[in-house]
Amino acid sequence: MRTFILFFLLTANILVAQGNLGVNFGLNDDNFGSIENIKTKVDDYSLDLKNSTGFQLGLFTEIDLITFYIRPEINLIFSKSKNGTAFTNIDDSTSILNESINIAEHTYKSTDIQVPIIFGYKVLGPISLFAGPTFKYNLSNSSNFDLEEIKDKYNLSILLGTRVKIRSFSVGLRFERGLNNNELLIINANGIDLDNANIDTTTNKLSLNLSYDIPYDLFKKKD
Repeated sequence: MRTFILFFLLTANILVAQGNLGVNFGLNDDNFGSIENIKTKVDDYSLDLKNSTGFQLGLFTEIDLITFYIRPEINLIFSKSKNGTAFTNIDDSTSILNESINIAEHTYKSTDIQVPIIFGYKVLGPISLFAGPTFKYNLSNSSNFDLEEIKDKYNLSILLGTRVKIRSFSVGLRFERGLNNNELLIINANGIDLDNANIDTTTNKLSLNLSYDIPYDLFKKKD
């Protein structure tokens, strides 16, 4: 935690020192929080519950190197997932085979601090491609299931994307994939036996981002 705070403060200092501050907002479609490894799962059962959404907001600076640019960011991410699965319940206690289908509905919420370091290449006019590492720390999480405690709250991801920038405004599409797989064991699922299943919390996110560059002279003292 101490290392992440120092890294966070250093990045914030870079943002202020450059004088080229900007704000960004993003809508996320995140594939996380799904129930995994259920041995008696019904694969062909249609259960329309799966959706993982969220949003993020933050600050950035952009260091322009003519053809290339470097863009450190600090973002606060709010994510919410609602997933469901169907599985069979076999009762062997009686001589008559009793098989039924049960439904498990899972909700998961998380709040994270994200620090991406983006390296961009200007392809043509306002269009550019970018990539870079993303460091993330989990601030809080909650679920309707009892899950094991998160042991490693630090996450490293790779970020890929493209954007169109016109003057002070830019619109970008990003894909982020976690480099370390994260799974949380289900301790209790509201009385439902899921046979040692777990929750997959690995980052697998698609984002639509809007950014605005704050004018350089906004913070300058007027003569």
